[in-house]
Amino acid sequence: MFNIVKKMPKALWIVVLAHGVTDLSAGALLVALPFLKAKFALSYAEVSAIALMQNFTSSVSQPLFGYFSDRSPRPWLMPVGCLLSGVAMVASLLAPHYYLTLLFTAITGLGMAAFHPEAAKTANRLSGKAKGKGVSLFAVGGNGGFAIGSLLLATLLYSNVSTGVLFYILPYALLGIPLIQMTRNLPRPEVKQVGSLKTLRASINWPLLSLLGMVLSRSTVAAGISTFVPLYYVSYLHGSEMYASSLLTVYLATSALGTLFGGAMSDRFGSKRVMLYSILPISILLYLFPIVGDVGAFVVLSCASILLSATFTSSLVLAQKMMPNNVGMASGLTIGLSVGLGAMGVLALGKVADIWGMPVIFTILACLPVVGFVLTLFVEEPEEETVSLVVQVSK
Repeated sequence: MFNIVKKMPKALWIVVLAHGVTDLSAGALLVALPFLKAKFALSYAEVSAIALMQNFTSSVSQPLFGYFSDRSPRPWLMPVGCLLSGVAMVASLLAPHYYLTLLFTAITGLGMAAFHPEAAKTANRLSGKAKGKGVSLFAVGGNGGFAIGSLLLATLLYSNVSTGVLFYILPYALLGIPLIQMTRNLPRPEVKQVGSLKTLRASINWPLLSLLGMVLSRSTVAAGISTFVPLYYVSYLHGSEMYASSLLTVYLATSALGTLFGGAMSDRFGSKRVMLYSILPISILLYLFPIVGDVGAFVVLSCASILLSATFTSSLVLAQKMMPNNVGMASGLTIGLSVGLGAMGVLALGKVADIWGMPVIFTILACLPVVGFVLTLFVEEPEEETVSLVVQVSK
């Protein structure tokens, strides 16, 4: 495991930390929603609109930021996007009116969207030939930030200090100077990659669309587990809230292991092979989940989390390979749009649960990895020599 993080440049670690700090706001939103509901006496629909606003703006606009990043490198988007997401999150909590909260929440999402494509592209470049390892570290940074964000904001909101929420800005301020210095000192690419509509159109093909379809199915499964596992135990089985929370914690914590594992295996065996061997077993695990018992549920969810995270890292690396002149767009499509649409799929699953009951959800979630496996069969992984040739020809 230690070989995964050896010899990675200092600049990459700064990008990883910046990813974690930026994604604090994604995790913090989970704690902010009950606070805002009580503050403004909101309905559940109005609370859902706040969550939808951040998810929508951060996911849909990421490919656009990625496109402009490919047209011309814009490393300044990393510090600006990171800081904007933190400041806007605090502003949404302090806003005196609900509609101002919606506005600042949208700005938070835009800040996150501005950061991710440029940062993912930078992580790809700084990783050298070990792109799987570098991108997996980048993803782990985001996972850590998401997990810490809810804990950080909960501590500040309920600290009995009236201005405690202002300390939420502290991580952004501490990282700001080294992040700005890093962006100024970034080495120029050895091969100039200029993305355009022409190179983007040339990249769009059935293998790429199949990959994005796999990412969509995988993202729906991941978001579905996070959403419905607690509801299944607490609302349907009337079980312990502590047990449901523990399950979710273990599920989220083991994702870091899968992210690192997927990156290392992608470098060694290829991204497509990792996805093929990772995604299909998830179907079996989710089929077993409702029937394995209390202890077995921890084992099943841990294994599913590792495999899901492995497919995420592999799909991001592969998308960047398949779009060598539009690496920012590739990152925006996989991290942003496809993942965001997967989260939207949870809304449809909720409607299914209302009509046919909660157990049906896990049957559907168990079928989606099969769809992802079939789509992965149509993915074609380019060789490194082919990627280099495409970049040179486009100059």
